[in-house]
Amino acid sequence: MKRVSWKYLAGFIDGEGCIDMQGSKVPGYPDNIYVRPRLRVCLADSGKDLLENFKLNFGGHLCHRELSQKNPTWQNATSWEVTGYGPACSVLRNVVNHLILKREQARLCLWMEEHIKGKPLHQKVRDLIRDELSLMKRDPHRLSETAQTSIWDAIVETSEKI
Repeated sequence: MKRVSWKYLAGFIDGEGCIDMQGSKVPGYPDNIYVRPRLRVCLADSGKDLLENFKLNFGGHLCHRELSQKNPTWQNATSWEVTGYGPACSVLRNVVNHLILKREQARLCLWMEEHIKGKPLHQKVRDLIRDELSLMKRDPHRLSETAQTSIWDAIVETSEKI
């Protein structure tokens, strides 16, 4: 296994990575959902060895996608994924200062770990988090503090209605 630096990984996350979130329903509460961050880097299968190295260095798992079956001109792809507050935020905490394009998305995920980890959220709050992450993808300079304020306000608003 070849050692990979945090700066090198940050470059791949900025260039080929995706920082988003996953949600799962809360049993017995149809409007509530748990959210957790997810970090993904996807490459054509020719880059699979590098992604395996990421997995060995930083944890997570690999997912293979048979894209050539959908379109013969596409290459099959492999993605390295790290999901959950512990694993994903551990990686993000180490690369956040080296990120350029995805720094604010990483900062939002780290804020989520501190403030909403383990809390069931209303579907409205989940949608707001997803929308804020999408806005940050379009505008990398959009501040995570703006998102944090609007998400926290939505959490307070939805918890008062319960």
